[in-house]
Amino acid sequence: MALVLAVMTLLAIYSNVQKARRDKIETVTILPVPATPSPTAAAP
Repeated sequence: MALVLAVMTLLAIYSNVQKARRDKIETVTILPVPATPSPTAAAP
């Protein structure tokens, strides 16, 4: 029982550390899609 409690405590600490570091971990980069002709427009 003590082992389960210790694991839950460590998991809670780890979760809070990850939540505090979220801004550094999660970065989103949006790149524009290059303009290419569609396959249907190229068909004769």
